[in-house]
Amino acid sequence: MHIELQGIRKSFGRTRALWDFDLSVPPASVIALVGENGAGKSTLLRMMAGICVPDGGYLTYDSVIFDREQMDLRKRLHFIPDMPLLFPDYTVARNISTFAALYGKDFAGREEEFSDALRETGCAPLMKRTAGQLSRGQMWKVGLACVAAIGPELLLADEPFASGMDEMGMGAFRRLALRLVGGGSTVIYTTQMVGMAVDFSDYVCVIRDGRKAMLADSASLREYLKREPQGAEHILRGHLPAL
Repeated sequence: MHIELQGIRKSFGRTRALWDFDLSVPPASVIALVGENGAGKSTLLRMMAGICVPDGGYLTYDSVIFDREQMDLRKRLHFIPDMPLLFPDYTVARNISTFAALYGKDFAGREEEFSDALRETGCAPLMKRTAGQLSRGQMWKVGLACVAAIGPELLLADEPFASGMDEMGMGAFRRLALRLVGGGSTVIYTTQMVGMAVDFSDYVCVIRDGRKAMLADSASLREYLKREPQGAEHILRGHLPAL
């Protein structure tokens, strides 16, 4: 999927969340959106998912201008907010099957693949529990299992590394993201942790005060962090010398 954002603007009252935001997303890659609290990261993901509408500018998926009513396009992507949205009265098993059905995905012929995903995420022991009984970290693991069932072309994840998941869950996110990218999908996630972003992404996009402050490949940023003690703060501010 080819993704382009041009001149995106979004305000909430007098607060600018995004302003003249441009971004060309490299396809089949992991992109980390990095920024301080209130930088506009979550707003950007919500807009890309069709949950909120930009005040100006446009977003295109494969050269088609995105509109939230275009369900064919929305079925090609999946958004996990900082607190995954599940049906609280449904069991974990029913949540996963419901999401798969909503996206028109069939489990036939994928049983082994999906069983592996349940084991990797730690969801296998939770299948008979209702979502309303789960901790935040467990809900994230169920959200990842839903992603495995859907197999979206674009995964948008808000703060997966601040979700309360344990190491097994965070490892499952990394493996799932890499598996999606290996199949041609794109993964975009948000974080405030520069080191985490640089270690797990192909590209880092820094957002500052609602604007794109920097887009750089992670390999260059890793080298920069090795030689600059205050490098993480510089990256977060988007103030870097030529890499």
